[in-house]
Amino acid sequence: MRKRSTIATGAIGVLRNRLDTGGNRMQSAAQTPSIREQSISMKTLLGKGCEKWLYRYKQNSVKKGTFKRLETSLIFMNRYYVSQVRLMDLRTEDVQNYINQMAEDGYALTTIKKQYNLITGYIKFLLGEGAPIHPVYLNVKLPNEDTIVHKKKEIVSYSKPEVKRLTAVCEASDDFAARAAILLMETGMRVGELLALKWEDVKWDRQAVFIHRTLVNHQSRVEQIIQDSAKSRSSNRTIPLSTKAMKLVSQMFDEASSTDGLIFPLPDDPNESIGYNALRAHLQKLCKEANVKYCGLHVFRHTFATNCYYRGVDIKMLSKFLGHSSVSVTYNTYIHLYGDTLEALREVVM
Repeated sequence: MRKRSTIATGAIGVLRNRLDTGGNRMQSAAQTPSIREQSISMKTLLGKGCEKWLYRYKQNSVKKGTFKRLETSLIFMNRYYVSQVRLMDLRTEDVQNYINQMAEDGYALTTIKKQYNLITGYIKFLLGEGAPIHPVYLNVKLPNEDTIVHKKKEIVSYSKPEVKRLTAVCEASDDFAARAAILLMETGMRVGELLALKWEDVKWDRQAVFIHRTLVNHQSRVEQIIQDSAKSRSSNRTIPLSTKAMKLVSQMFDEASSTDGLIFPLPDDPNESIGYNALRAHLQKLCKEANVKYCGLHVFRHTFATNCYYRGVDIKMLSKFLGHSSVSVTYNTYIHLYGDTLEALREVVM
């Protein structure tokens, strides 16, 4: 009886030991951080954490152009104090101060939103991984457009005499930039859209061109990539070519060493586009020869839009030509032109 009792006691003791051991293991497991938690140190600085997130998780999951913009946003953020705040110390106030500082520094609302979205995206990722971090973005307030102290850039376009002189110089030249300048003034394309055009995009039977790619210039100005979609969904469009533009494109096609790749390729590679810097340098020389002030790459697009206005093109039609996301974008960009029209209409209804 005693023997049985001893055995029973011994068995119970072993069972208790096993239970205690199991309980300790369970307690130990509960105290041990998960693999996800171990991979995220809350002592990490916000800037360093964002960098790791971008290169490990975003680089191969978004378009190249989108990733480059995210990368540029990170470079921008690293210039500010918020990038040096540890994740464990990050509060709504830190992000709000960053937003307010950008507004005071005169950055556009679109730039501020990109910074907000970068931080928000990273914090949402951390929350999804179970990191003990507050959703500090929830109470952050973006500034109203009216409170931003930046001065709106004046829209510059070439006058008729300037266009005439520049066109004369370009038509007398076989330089690639001369042909690019004519096409930009005749079509209103963005420079990136023009440089990304391929011969297959020309619709010969319709005398039109299909725009659905763009050349993306990275912040470093060294790396350039062709993105398989234009700036936005509305930027993908088919636009007609004027008689002058069609004649020039046909001439370029006849003279091209290869018609399988880009319309503006590098001399030794039909699949590699001429870059922004090269185009800019050649255009500056052409403008100097024409005695016209060089006002940047975008001036040719603005010149096209201005000419369309004076020819009586409807603002809705112009918006489609330019590939703007809405008519309001076109109006707000060229309000200095259409403001005159509104005043004329006001006189009619008064």
